[in-house]
Amino acid sequence: MSEPAVSDRVIEWEYRIPLITSRFMLWDFARVIVLSVLIMYVLVALTGLLVEGELVILPPQVFMITAGILVGLLLIVVLLMGNGFSQTFTVDPVGGVRYAAGSREQKWNRAAVILGALRGSPTTAGAGLLGVTREKGGWTWRQVYAARYFPRQRVISLRNSWRTVIRLHCTPENYEQVRALVAAGVARGAEQRAAA
Repeated sequence: MSEPAVSDRVIEWEYRIPLITSRFMLWDFARVIVLSVLIMYVLVALTGLLVEGELVILPPQVFMITAGILVGLLLIVVLLMGNGFSQTFTVDPVGGVRYAAGSREQKWNRAAVILGALRGSPTTAGAGLLGVTREKGGWTWRQVYAARYFPRQRVISLRNSWRTVIRLHCTPENYEQVRALVAAGVARGAEQRAAA
């Protein structure tokens, strides 16, 4: 199959990303659970060493309880969001890649801020504010070091120098065109980094 020609036009589309029926989301969620618990174990152990002079090792049940709480929170989000969230993706052949949360997700974030403020809950308000700050973002091609392509799922993972920064969930109609733009953009970014 020949590579589609790379155009100079910006491609923008909206996609509803599934939560628990996407292997990518499940993988990310599993990593969050494991990393959260590992960080908690390390912090408790180091605190015990600094305060009491000996390592404090949490029992294995802590992992199961923490994982259970996080899975419960995921299920609540799945119920509230209908197993998915909408995002608008923009791939600019010159500028880079951008994303924006859907209008429904933006409303949920603002509702959390208002509810947290009315109830005097800084945790709820803070979670809403964190969501608001993450509603839009992007990376220039110079910031994107590599791309991994998953044609069967029509997903493209973009990485910076050490982690995946975004996954582009494409439609059946635009996957090949987005793939070509991303490949050209990653090459352009490598040239820009080499020139600097």
